[in-house]
Amino acid sequence: MKHFYPTYYREFRCIAADCPDSCCQGWDVVIDSETEHFYNSVQGEFGEKLREAIYTDPDGDRVFLLADEKKCPFWGADRLCDIYRELGKEHLCDTCAQFPRITMDYTTFTEHTLALACPEAARLILSADDAYVGFVDTDCESCEEYDADVMRFLLTVRARAAMLLTQPIPLAERFEKLRSFAAEAQRELTGEVVEYEPLSPDVFEKLEFIDESNREWIVLAAKAEPDLSHKEAELTRLGLYWLYRYLLDAIEPYDLISPIRFLIDSVGIVGSMAQKSGDVITAAQTYSKEIEQSYENMEKMRESQTSPNMS
Repeated sequence: MKHFYPTYYREFRCIAADCPDSCCQGWDVVIDSETEHFYNSVQGEFGEKLREAIYTDPDGDRVFLLADEKKCPFWGADRLCDIYRELGKEHLCDTCAQFPRITMDYTTFTEHTLALACPEAARLILSADDAYVGFVDTDCESCEEYDADVMRFLLTVRARAAMLLTQPIPLAERFEKLRSFAAEAQRELTGEVVEYEPLSPDVFEKLEFIDESNREWIVLAAKAEPDLSHKEAELTRLGLYWLYRYLLDAIEPYDLISPIRFLIDSVGIVGSMAQKSGDVITAAQTYSKEIEQSYENMEKMRESQTSPNMS
């Protein structure tokens, strides 16, 4: 099996206490069964604290009970992890040990990336040129999980879309070409004519947010006219990130429009968020943390998308 990594992947190092945000606040931390089994064996006061902190949430997952301000109970006052300090890195749960690394397994090949919701990952993602140059010669032999011919088609579409995104013309013009190309590719894939419709800004008002101030920031940006002329290089890298992150998801629903719509609309929102501050990295990281890292929010966005109009 081949593994593909963007150039920034191996550069990532957690900056711990120096992080301007934290993955130790605002999110549930799911404890895998093997790690919980070990925690149950830890002796002394720290072992008791571990066991008292774990409970079963409404989804049936074993998670840490968050402390005040939605903080992990093991996130110390020095912004470092007490579990790491007391038990060592090897005894972090899978959630904490892997974040922000993301693995996308397509059975006959695997692609790796980083979660944009991590500030240091966002800095690397939005600073890297030619990040996906190594994503070539993908082996998609016959696979029981999906149609190999469709996967080859999607890989070709992705490569072509990446070329469109990096043309030396204004980003707004590139997005227009990408919309048309997505509709053509959808027609070739399913034989149906698709009317491309953008996401309704109203959907963002119905989402759940970790920080309510971020709700106002994102909703206002979603309703604004996208500003794609500012920080074009960073916004282009952001578009490429989402292209490589989501385009191959079309292998199951045969829906190319949704990932392209998410890419274009989300880049526009991040561009508008960063219009005043000029800080695209913080805007992208905040948007990703509130939207992408929430399974519920991504589901609501998918459900709210206008189903392609076929004619």
